[in-house]
Amino acid sequence: MRKELWKLFLGVTCCFGVLLACAGWPLKAQPPAVPLTKPRGEVSVQKNVKVSVRDGTKLALDLYLPAQNGQVIPGKHPVLLARTPYDKNGSAAEARWFCARGYAVIINDVRGRYASEGVWRMLVDDPNDGFDIVEWIGQQPWCNGKVGTFGTSYVGGTQHALAIARPPHLACMIPVDSVSNTGIAGIRHGGAFELRFMNWIFTIGAPNARAALADPTLKQALEQNGKLMPQHLLNLPIRPGTTPLKQVPEYERWLVEVMRHGDNDTYWKQPGYSVVDNVDGYADVPVYHVTGWYDSWCRQNVLNWQALSASKKSVQKLIIGPWTHGSQGRPFAGEVEFPPEAALPFNDWRLKWFDHWLNNTENGVEKDPPVMLFIMGGGDGRKSKDGRLRRGGRWRSESNFPLERTQYTPYYLHADGSLSKDRPAASASATTYRFEPDNPVPTIGGNLSSVGGILEAGGFDQRSRKETLFAKDLLPLSERRDVLVFQTEPLEHAVEVTGPLAVNLFVSSTALDTDFTVKLLDVYPRSRDYPLGFDLNIGDSIRRMRYRHSLEKAELMEPGKVYTVTIQLYPTANVFAKGHRIRLDISSSNFPRFDVNPNSGEPLQQHRRMLAADNTVYHNVSQASLIVLPIIPVQGTPLGTE
Repeated sequence: MRKELWKLFLGVTCCFGVLLACAGWPLKAQPPAVPLTKPRGEVSVQKNVKVSVRDGTKLALDLYLPAQNGQVIPGKHPVLLARTPYDKNGSAAEARWFCARGYAVIINDVRGRYASEGVWRMLVDDPNDGFDIVEWIGQQPWCNGKVGTFGTSYVGGTQHALAIARPPHLACMIPVDSVSNTGIAGIRHGGAFELRFMNWIFTIGAPNARAALADPTLKQALEQNGKLMPQHLLNLPIRPGTTPLKQVPEYERWLVEVMRHGDNDTYWKQPGYSVVDNVDGYADVPVYHVTGWYDSWCRQNVLNWQALSASKKSVQKLIIGPWTHGSQGRPFAGEVEFPPEAALPFNDWRLKWFDHWLNNTENGVEKDPPVMLFIMGGGDGRKSKDGRLRRGGRWRSESNFPLERTQYTPYYLHADGSLSKDRPAASASATTYRFEPDNPVPTIGGNLSSVGGILEAGGFDQRSRKETLFAKDLLPLSERRDVLVFQTEPLEHAVEVTGPLAVNLFVSSTALDTDFTVKLLDVYPRSRDYPLGFDLNIGDSIRRMRYRHSLEKAELMEPGKVYTVTIQLYPTANVFAKGHRIRLDISSSNFPRFDVNPNSGEPLQQHRRMLAADNTVYHNVSQASLIVLPIIPVQGTPLGTE
């Protein structure tokens, strides 16, 4: 059984690049040096230029051209493009910054958003629309024939979408925290639904629909409706025509569709939604993949880099900082703080990439390490002047990810709540808890985005506080009866965990369908600033049991039958310091990060009933549940002992 379980883990992780060759161990205090630049000229702006794409729809863009003495500088310029659903006017400062340094910059409203015509369908039309915009740019007299793309989140997703369409004038890209591989995680996640996209529709999408922008009273009403988000979340599922979203039907239609479509089939694998399923058609251009350990798209962006670096000749680079979504310029994430060098001078950092590939500048960026990782940990654990835990950390260059020197080490769950390298010896041992869908475990931090107003992303002490949405008390989550806590003894020496994380469980349930959630924590001992310690979340994930065998096809459970299930967490890079504990929490909900399973086995997000379930996790000699930690052997002075 142990051999079969280990094969299961390897089978799951190998496809994500575990066996890729890698090497190197140089330590760096910061990423490759980035000189700060000054503007070289002025900016001329042409607003709301309309460009017709292949089906006749007119898409609006703002054009920023380098100028001097109030006049556009004649000649051809390298070009940067961002295609956004967030109103092109909101990107004016960023566009001006690059334009003042010699670039023509285009900010384009995507189809059906703000000044662009058409009906909005998230990312579905962006491959063709993106291709047409890039090729229109390539024909303009002010273009030098090279177009680079930039932008974060959804705007990163539009970059991948047009790259899959392979426009000839596309020359390089920097997708940041980009929407991608949405059937694996990000929108669907292990078969569950990430409710942040419900929040996106209610608070960002619908109030800024073209119909709402044309009718201020509708816009105001939809904005007020968005403020009721906690109430909407407690009254799922959404049924067509029953919420105020019916006034903007394209947004209601999309949300209902994605909340009900759980199978990771051709729907989620279409261009625009997935990179890893469209690698063959992806443009062979240099790409710098950017994400953060606390970003909502971390794992998906790593998968992109792994797939493209293995299949393309062009340079593919990866940087992962200790950041939350879109926070590359900040050295903190939630309640934890990192050294100042954790923050990038982001525009100058990106400019170096664009200067090389679009402007033929020999700055050596193509020779930079393939992978830059910020290894978290090693701080003194004191409270900073801003009231955050000083977590510490440093940058390190690598040749690949995961690292070749990784020692994949199983840590087993035991009946007494311990977590250790020792395999359980009991012939019969299991823990059963009651999962009540109407009393879910509240979300406290994590890999989040698009949750403004209801949640905050990043690292947090896993104790409820008055700001914790849906918390019924102010106690640590570890006190809940439906949270199983497994932790090591205080560590005798620092342990670095860097790479992909997988939890392999033996489980059963009284329900036809239920969820199992996992959360990895770094448990700080008590200190002067934190007399009760600090239970720091490192990462979390979920698996809907109807997708226990495959994300592509649902299959209900047989109540009482024991199943094996593998739950993939996002990768991380964390040093658990001497005296800390490594902890794994297991439960069946993490709300409102994920939708709550009603346990009824009804079609996804069409349920009418909420049933309690008795869920069991097994930890015995033949059913040994475990987490596999990617441990990196210590070389030099390890973090956490300085």
